[in-house]
Amino acid sequence: MIKKFLVVVLFAFGFQLHAQTFTDIKAKLTGVSGSACTWIDYDQDGDLDVFVSGEFYQKGKHFISTKLYRNDRNDHFKEIFSPVVNIYRGAFDWADENLDGKKDLFIIGQDAAGHSVSKLYINNKRTANFIPVKVGIPGLKDGSVQWGDYDGDGDPDLLLTGESASGPVTWIYRNDRHNRFTRIKAGLPGVHYGVAKWADIDQDGDLDVIVSGTLSSGKYITEIFINNKGKFVRLPIDIIPVSFSDIAFADEDLDGDLDFVICGETQDGRYITKLYKNEKDGYFSLAFPTLTGVRTGSVAWGDYDHDGDPDLLITGESVNGPVSQIFRNDRNDVFTNIHAGLLGLYMSDGHFGDYDQDGDLDVLISGMSSQYGFYTKIYRNDPIHVDTTGKTTTGETGIFNYATKVAPMAKKIYYYVFASCYCDLYGKGKKGYHTFFSPIKKQPGQYVLQRHFNKIIRERYPFWTQFDQAEIIENGFVTLPKAQKSKRIAIQEYKSKGFKIHELKW
Repeated sequence: MIKKFLVVVLFAFGFQLHAQTFTDIKAKLTGVSGSACTWIDYDQDGDLDVFVSGEFYQKGKHFISTKLYRNDRNDHFKEIFSPVVNIYRGAFDWADENLDGKKDLFIIGQDAAGHSVSKLYINNKRTANFIPVKVGIPGLKDGSVQWGDYDGDGDPDLLLTGESASGPVTWIYRNDRHNRFTRIKAGLPGVHYGVAKWADIDQDGDLDVIVSGTLSSGKYITEIFINNKGKFVRLPIDIIPVSFSDIAFADEDLDGDLDFVICGETQDGRYITKLYKNEKDGYFSLAFPTLTGVRTGSVAWGDYDHDGDPDLLITGESVNGPVSQIFRNDRNDVFTNIHAGLLGLYMSDGHFGDYDQDGDLDVLISGMSSQYGFYTKIYRNDPIHVDTTGKTTTGETGIFNYATKVAPMAKKIYYYVFASCYCDLYGKGKKGYHTFFSPIKKQPGQYVLQRHFNKIIRERYPFWTQFDQAEIIENGFVTLPKAQKSKRIAIQEYKSKGFKIHELKW
């Protein structure tokens, strides 16, 4: 089965942007360090909620916290009680592990009693009343979690790293359904203080693995393992060995294969962030963009400026202190620090996501500042300077600032959806860039337009199911003219990048 991954491309709908400003929306989220945070639409109401875990100190006392915040829109997030264990030194990931159409949670870390945990929570009717399920996976801390279907059987399997009772491990658990998981003999090197990630590195249609971190011997490693029919074989190439690391994949040069960025600390104590370009046939070349080196932080890709290529969010500890920075992808291996003014954070995590459904990517970060403050912040991506408080601020500087009030969000009525791929669409051995657009419609219910779009595209293009596509993106507008203008701009932008446009009519 041929699979080609294309990073989701988001454009500025309704207007073209030549610069973005970003606003700290003062969401009043619990600040944590040693943290993990993410966007997740747990209740499937169409907007992104926030899930965060970690530790903080208050009045000299130590606290461990895992929090879920529901997105009530208009920049308001409400803390929602959930039974998920409070952890720090942890990690988590969400996926529909039982194939019931809802995202479930797997989480690792250390709890308040000092015990390492590994827990599965099932999404219960799209509420925060997650149901804990015993799956017999030993507790882990100081590691990573990622879901991915390595065996191609249609359900997500687990890739885990961390410190177990017997030392550092890297485990793959096969999802045997009905909440049963079996650890396979993958033969991957056990690490802690690092990360393992899935990616189809060799473009053969299955998920390979990259592992980075500290072995039980204290040696740092970064190694790639190719999935050969369920057996993982080490790729004999040299990648800089690091610990306290993170890794993120994307097609940064738009050539149809997955490149990756890695951050962390080298064995000799240097802090690095490096870009490796996939040259195919099992070879990666090291590019040399000017990126801030960090450890105990994060790297994440996202097209924040709507120009069709993935930009980079970096957080963590640099030699000059904590940073949270956005680097614009100017192509040809050139990345420019936009000096966004995000609050720099140690022991941090960061992600792009469109929480306000305006068609562009916002920023979520969590961690500890240079003044030992604990933060979880949301920065809204705006075409103009905005302020939800009506006050001019001092202190944090840069393009993330405040100037005018924002009116309440009007109700969206008119919608269209689109998706893209780099693929052999017709099964003739010729790959190309394709983008598909739906008509503009009034949507009778959540995800109705997306589901119909998916049905039509599968009927008209049978090979669509044989490769990974970009996520189906939905955009809503208050008036029909705004929706029409947005769609025209989106089509023009895709055409300018060499995509063939397919308009699906029904």
